[in-house]
Amino acid sequence: MAKRLFAVALATGVLSSGLIAATATDASAIDTKTYTKPYSKSANFYSKPLGRCVKTTLSGKVTFKHYYYKQHGAISDAFLGVKLINPTMHTTVLTKCSGGKAATLTKMSMTQRWYESTKCQLNATVTAGYPWTVAVTPTVECGKHKAGTRSTTYSAKANNYTQSNSGRPVGFSGEVHIKYNTSLCLSARPTVTAYINNKSDSWTNTIKACVKV
Repeated sequence: MAKRLFAVALATGVLSSGLIAATATDASAIDTKTYTKPYSKSANFYSKPLGRCVKTTLSGKVTFKHYYYKQHGAISDAFLGVKLINPTMHTTVLTKCSGGKAATLTKMSMTQRWYESTKCQLNATVTAGYPWTVAVTPTVECGKHKAGTRSTTYSAKANNYTQSNSGRPVGFSGEVHIKYNTSLCLSARPTVTAYINNKSDSWTNTIKACVKV
């Protein structure tokens, strides 16, 4: 599809908004479009000391601009303008992770930390006015890399807790080119600390939200 568009544009001599000249002499950007893709990923943590399973779900949307980048006859996928929309973290407490009954905690601390992990080239940024932070932090895939982080603590006895983040609080600056027809992945490091009175237990994991066109 991308090759056909490129050939037609060359034959007609027309450069549209979807076909712009790139910096390299023989490079072109083909078919620029904006996409918004939903994500919803879950992971479970069982604490033996507390006798509780905490099911953690991250959900929201990823919006991004994409075009096909052609250079020296090869086409790759280019992503830029990547942002998270309404990144939500929800936890549910059960007696066990499989077939468990609803249970409660007396306090919950929740953190979601996001970074780009396909090429480790995009740096997290925070929109002004949002209670997120950006810092260089150790990551599983990228070593030390800039990530956007949001932490909250709930001091209430409950069966479930929700950290909502309305709008577009986190973006990823720059542009990344990856192998044609490959997904761009954002990694999240959700961390929970569960409390029952004077006892606590913590857990963290990696959850990926991957998008492609």
